[in-house]
Amino acid sequence: MIRSTRSTPDVNGPTASPGAGVPSYARDDLLAAVRALAPRLRAASDEIEAGRSLTEPLVQAMADAGFYRLYLPRSLGGGEIDPLTYFDVIEALTLVESTAAWSVLISTGGMTIASRGLTDEVLAPMFASPRQTIMAGSGPPKGRAVAVSGGYRLTGRWSQGSNVRLAGWVLVGCHLYDGDQPCPGPDGRPVYLRCVLPASQVEVIDTWHTTGMRGTGSHDFAITDVFIPEERVHGASETSHRPQPLYQFVGWTHVAHAGVGLGIARVAIEEFIGLAGGKEATWLASEGRLATRTTIQAKVAQAEALVGSGRAYVREATRDTWETVCRGDLPSTNQRAVYRLAVAQAMANAVQVVDLMYSIAGASAIYATSRLDRCLRDVHTAAAHVWVSPDTYELAGRLLLGLDPGSPNI
Repeated sequence: MIRSTRSTPDVNGPTASPGAGVPSYARDDLLAAVRALAPRLRAASDEIEAGRSLTEPLVQAMADAGFYRLYLPRSLGGGEIDPLTYFDVIEALTLVESTAAWSVLISTGGMTIASRGLTDEVLAPMFASPRQTIMAGSGPPKGRAVAVSGGYRLTGRWSQGSNVRLAGWVLVGCHLYDGDQPCPGPDGRPVYLRCVLPASQVEVIDTWHTTGMRGTGSHDFAITDVFIPEERVHGASETSHRPQPLYQFVGWTHVAHAGVGLGIARVAIEEFIGLAGGKEATWLASEGRLATRTTIQAKVAQAEALVGSGRAYVREATRDTWETVCRGDLPSTNQRAVYRLAVAQAMANAVQVVDLMYSIAGASAIYATSRLDRCLRDVHTAAAHVWVSPDTYELAGRLLLGLDPGSPNI
């Protein structure tokens, strides 16, 4: 196991690349920015996979385009966009390069939580430049925080820290301790805290040797007796500092998991269609091209239906929940269940689509140079995330039946 201190580029430098303007957060402009960056992302695909990270020029370009500030409050120069526009941007990025979409997903997830819990006075110097805005982190309470004068001393180790070599800031979950014992809260459970610290204070442990999503660089990381000032610590149940709808519900980044999955599935369908139009039967020429076979035609149609139905379900659930929060109400128990269920189902549909396209492509898909190979590896890795795991069905079902889900992950 390789341990390393961070050697990432200076994220505290210029506010943007020379010549970069202030990005527009209008939906059409964001999608145009994805299209403009697409040739560079595609050209770097092999380098991203081999290096297990996005390249620094691409990270800077993505920051300049505003992708890492999609969910940053407008008061801090961010987009504060609605979750359906956010879904569209993540899906569009995935069609080009899944690693780029995942990087934005993870960063905006940490940013939304930090924006709920921390004030503008705290966040403004933290997010002074687009490059500095990138976040990494891990929510499970794998750390111990001990209260000291003015803040906390934090120690722990977390796994799968996407962006940890790219980020300016890291957000982690931990429990509050008194000596060797966790401090109980009013409900008897250990007090859960979220701490935000500079990424330079994190020790990266080189563990990200995976089947898929290799370019996300989701290494383990450790923090050892680091002081976290009180103003950069907040609890999970504290009321949001912000009245805007984007910060009144903690689940708005979950929809991005659906965007990643469905984007990968769309790529798989398009790859197979391109292959099927020209691939001839291996043994019997009379069988013709793959595209002329009725069984192939039916499976492509099935795949299209799976993507379309998953996409429609998750967008409808997101729209319904968003409209409720925009009215000043909290999502109902049923809405929370359906929203999480729709995200998980979209990912399940995506996995089914990719598996289907890979299997009917035959031996053409087994080579590392095949994009179907990349789709297969990436979609199964992305589907392993806790927010879209099979447990989601049980949690959602308990809510729909009026039962306590018994988990905070809903």
